Amino acid sequence: MAVHPCPVPHCEALLEPGVTRCPRHRTHYNQQRANNNARGYTYQWQLRASLFRERYPFCGMRPGERAPVMSECYEGGRLTPATQVDHVVPHRGNVDLFWDEANNWQSLCAACGTRKTRAGL
Repeated sequence: MAVHPCPVPHCEALLEPGVTRCPRHRTHYNQQRANNNARGYTYQWQLRASLFRERYPFCGMRPGERAPVMSECYEGGRLTPATQVDHVVPHRGNVDLFWDEANNWQSLCAACGTRKTRAGL
């Protein structure tokens, strides 16, 4: 993967692979982004996510034995403990997608979760 431009219009910074914004715009973006609670990650989410990880304890596990999205652990046959619940399709504020446990949640380890987020998925 080659260097790519910062996605902010008129910014001429070139970024290394895996970097989504230049330092100047990353700081601005992080300041503008709503906090976790405002984005739906409430106490209720924490409880449901914890129960989900109990049922699906390893990276790449999904309800209905569906194939995971971007779980290198699953693809490599490794049983890595999951540390997070990921939305397969980013919800971007869509409440139905956010709470669709049966179709849109998967367990991921931190490394696979970070990789998927950096890919914009």
